[in-house]
Amino acid sequence: MKHTLLKITAMAVLLFTLGSCAKKSTSTPASTSTTPSFSATMAGTATTFTGSATPGANYFTITGTGSNYTIKIYIPSPASTGTFTLASVSNGGYASVATGSGALWETNASETGSITISTYNTSSNIVSGTFSFNAAPLSGSSSNLAVTGGSFANVSF
Repeated sequence: MKHTLLKITAMAVLLFTLGSCAKKSTSTPASTSTTPSFSATMAGTATTFTGSATPGANYFTITGTGSNYTIKIYIPSPASTGTFTLASVSNGGYASVATGSGALWETNASETGSITISTYNTSSNIVSGTFSFNAAPLSGSSSNLAVTGGSFANVSF
């Protein structure tokens, strides 16, 4: 009887000890998304694009290709983080927008904008930032084009 009582007491202590152990937290830390994205509002219509970037001797080019528009933003090479004015070729940074039907707009001395490069990572070859600009028609249109709320993230170069 004494031996059985000892077994029961030992079992109760063991169950109590195992049941009261704190479980380790298995929460996953918040991750920073590395999925590429590129979007802008084109003449009042939200539009998504496929983004790419290309370093060059004179310009670092960030391109967004959508179903109706292609945006090209040119900033002087070498690229870096910071805010750049988008105006004309002679200014250093500029932007253009083209459609498949041949319409073309470009920033100039009076129709300007800006781009802010928030991430320029040469280790992982990604660039991220925001932009907005007004562009004057060069062909296929008689009115300016407003490009607002533009953003791109984790675009590869």
